[in-house]
Amino acid sequence: MSLDKQDIKEGLKFIVGTWQIDYLVNAWSNNLDHIPATEFKGKDGKNLSQVTFEFFEDHTLKYKNGDVEGDGTWEQKSWSKFAYKCDKFLGEMPPELAELLKEFERVEGGLVFGLGLLAVRMKKIADGVVTEIKEPDIGDIEPTAEDLKMNAIVGRWKIHQALSAVGEDFGLHTRDEVLAHLEKRKAAGEIDEHEYNENLSMFGAVYEFTADHKMLSFTPIPPGVPQEEIDKAIASGEVKIVNGMICADSGKEWKYVKGEYWYDSGQKRMLMGEEQSPWDKITPNSEGIIEMGFFTLEKEK
Repeated sequence: MSLDKQDIKEGLKFIVGTWQIDYLVNAWSNNLDHIPATEFKGKDGKNLSQVTFEFFEDHTLKYKNGDVEGDGTWEQKSWSKFAYKCDKFLGEMPPELAELLKEFERVEGGLVFGLGLLAVRMKKIADGVVTEIKEPDIGDIEPTAEDLKMNAIVGRWKIHQALSAVGEDFGLHTRDEVLAHLEKRKAAGEIDEHEYNENLSMFGAVYEFTADHKMLSFTPIPPGVPQEEIDKAIASGEVKIVNGMICADSGKEWKYVKGEYWYDSGQKRMLMGEEQSPWDKITPNSEGIIEMGFFTLEKEK
């Protein structure tokens, strides 16, 4: 199973630190009772609560059992599995058994490994240091001279598909598909003229990518709006009218970097408490269509 960057980042934060054996569970016990590590003693009189593993972000580890110490390495195998090598911990066991025990599994916030019929659970008793390495945000990357020559998206783009309901199918549909469905509903008396026009209005929007790296959006003036209201909105600076269409803002920035086109959505996003980039990819697909989430765009001819 391949690991993505987020899996690796989460895995590091989870495992780096010091872990101690907490309790054991005998698979043959009637109630799967938890045996505290302090009650589980070896021939040397040591109890298993003295066993700790300290994992470091450079994928090394340190094992301790009282005055016995050993070094080793670890690696992340999947979101929940971690393999390790530590000869001190497994040195006194038969090699074939030791080979079976070289894996920890992440279970409900702890680490578990098997020891014959026993499941051994470890708890984290101290966090370790994980260096935060952040890739530069798209917004911080300056286009190269070659990047600035990439202007294939410059021009006006119209709505190709929009998120809408056609019968029981809610998804991306073309204007013709939506229009055919609305005609049927209108003929059946299920919708009035206002709802009919409102559902088609989304297809009137136009987006323009300018040569000075702005993405402008234009929408038709809604039918029935008094000229007085339009004049007020223009005078207040709320909107401006360009070629008979409403342009509500000064545009969003777009750029070409890292081999792709991007635009600044202006959205504030959080993932697991971390702020995410507001920049979205807008590269046209093989058919020249730009996917924008709730709609797709095709270039005007």
